[in-house]
Amino acid sequence: MLLKRNILLFGELVTFPHTLFVLPLIFSGYFIAIQEFYLLNFFLVLIASVSARTIGMLLNRIIDLKVDQLNPRTKSRPLPSGRVSMRLAKVYLSLSIIIFLVSSFLICDFLIYLALIPIVMFYIYPFTKKFTFLCHFFLGATLSLGPLAGGIAATCSLKSFFDTWPIALFTLFWISGFDILYALKDYSHDIKEGIYSIPSFFGKKVSINISIYCFLLSLIFIFIYILKTGPTIFQFIIFSIISMGLFVQVYNSKKSDFSFFEYNSYIGFLILILIISDILFI
Repeated sequence: MLLKRNILLFGELVTFPHTLFVLPLIFSGYFIAIQEFYLLNFFLVLIASVSARTIGMLLNRIIDLKVDQLNPRTKSRPLPSGRVSMRLAKVYLSLSIIIFLVSSFLICDFLIYLALIPIVMFYIYPFTKKFTFLCHFFLGATLSLGPLAGGIAATCSLKSFFDTWPIALFTLFWISGFDILYALKDYSHDIKEGIYSIPSFFGKKVSINISIYCFLLSLIFIFIYILKTGPTIFQFIIFSIISMGLFVQVYNSKKSDFSFFEYNSYIGFLILILIISDILFI
């Protein structure tokens, strides 16, 4: 029972279900670039992806501890509430970094150097909320590394950038747009505590408009990818569903109980389906 409790607590600490939101982005890049499928390589990419995402969440939780303790929405989380100690969180972080670096090296030895880039960006991100409203775009840029990394992991070559860049730019603007909407939940708290965000800086109405522009840009890059690879009817159907999905969350952005992460995990899987459909010539 104790082991089960600790596993569940760790899952809550890193919001493990939200990993489903990140994995499709990485594997979209992976399947775009892949030439030959090897199960071991796929498994190592999966481990690296999950551990990288865990590093990002743990750094955010650790660095933002004092902020989360003051926020009514986040103060019940495991670390702010004291259910998980700072010492244990740092142990989890250290193990995650080791797993990420080792798995990256096993995929392709030079990746251990590139693996330092997302770790540094994960570390910087929580601090951006303390001095710039562009923090949403920094988060988008950080997660846009996912498709690029997936492509490199599939080929052990930087040449995959030429194939994965539209998905990376889609990710940049998609993540930025939905993070702006997500920040509406903390609008009053961010103003009170001096947290930088587009909503706290420009107000709710302007923020929603900016997120719409971000979503439009993200759709443009998906459309570029479709044209680049040779459009199919199935891809246009998926594109239409993604378009509707993005603007449904704009419509629901003012609802306090709307689950942005859960909803956007579906968007991520739709992108992955679109990519795989191109490979299978659907």
